[in-house]
Amino acid sequence: MQHSTHEMFEIYNPNMHKSQTWRFVSDQVMGGVSQGQVNVVTDQNSTFHCLSGQVSLENNGGFLQMQLVNLDKLAINFSDYLGLYIEVKGNSHNYNLHIRTSQLWLPWQSFRSEFYASNEWQRIFLPFDKFKSYKTLSKLNPKKINRLGILAIGEVFQADICIRNFGVYR
Repeated sequence: MQHSTHEMFEIYNPNMHKSQTWRFVSDQVMGGVSQGQVNVVTDQNSTFHCLSGQVSLENNGGFLQMQLVNLDKLAINFSDYLGLYIEVKGNSHNYNLHIRTSQLWLPWQSFRSEFYASNEWQRIFLPFDKFKSYKTLSKLNPKKINRLGILAIGEVFQADICIRNFGVYR
């Protein structure tokens, strides 16, 4: 979904200012064996964060994640916006963006949207109203967002995805 007339507000852009940093989490927190990491990469005068590794379904695993935390500490009212955008490049595979809010209590609950990361940089718009509730009856309340994650999830594959800009739009 490409849009050109949106007002955008950056949350993450390491090229422009001191930015949020991505944190690595894998299914090893629950006994899985997926292996990966988040690296900072600079290429053609641009800096970005990349999640890479091998997703395994062994031992009830199945995900690698890079996440931005403490988003509730930012001076952003997410409910003033239509959704999230990401500038992303990957290995021509599907990935997920998961939102966590203060509405959720259990670690496996989230609001999810899938997207395709081609091998060229692209800007993808993900409207809040298209995020699906996962293992919760709650509907996403953007005002309560506190964490976002980019995930390689649910199948055995080699993850390779980079994010160079991330924010909200209206």
